[in-house]
Amino acid sequence: MLHLTPADRRFCLRWILATTATIALCNPLGAPGLLIGPVVLAIAQGLALRRYYAPFVWWGLATIVGGYGAIVLFIVWFLFGHALPLPLMVFVCGAIVGCPQAWVLRRGSRLWGWWPLVNAVILTISIAWFVPDMVDAAIYETRRILWHWVALAALTGLIGGCLKGLALVWFLKKRPAPTQDADAPAVCN
Repeated sequence: MLHLTPADRRFCLRWILATTATIALCNPLGAPGLLIGPVVLAIAQGLALRRYYAPFVWWGLATIVGGYGAIVLFIVWFLFGHALPLPLMVFVCGAIVGCPQAWVLRRGSRLWGWWPLVNAVILTISIAWFVPDMVDAAIYETRRILWHWVALAALTGLIGGCLKGLALVWFLKKRPAPTQDADAPAVCN
């Protein structure tokens, strides 16, 4: 069972707010929101991580690299063939976003190698229901009231922020055991 300390709860709240606000603000912008989304998300989540995990700047850079890698792959898949079902494409894109983030987690968690899979599952759960609606709106120029798009995007960010924030807390609680040099004397208090 995951025991959340007050610091864990504060981090989760900051993380959820950062993720929800970013997705809710970038989504109604359409293509420009998609293009600036990874940078805005990296800044928001990096600031949420600032007091919780020391390499927060590296996390932000990893989010930018993974986010743009996933966007490029998604667009290439979408434009040059529908070889994969949309939820599977979202899953693979989530794993691509998670790979550079796992590299950042490698010193903070023994389970860092599992992060791409965990991130892919979380991304699929949180946005796979919303992506087909967005794609249909883009293709068929379906118009919706702005508040409807913002509400759907906020719900997506809320679901993803909750799941990913808790997963990140759990991963960081699984810190690697400190190593002791074989030549160094054992210190007893």
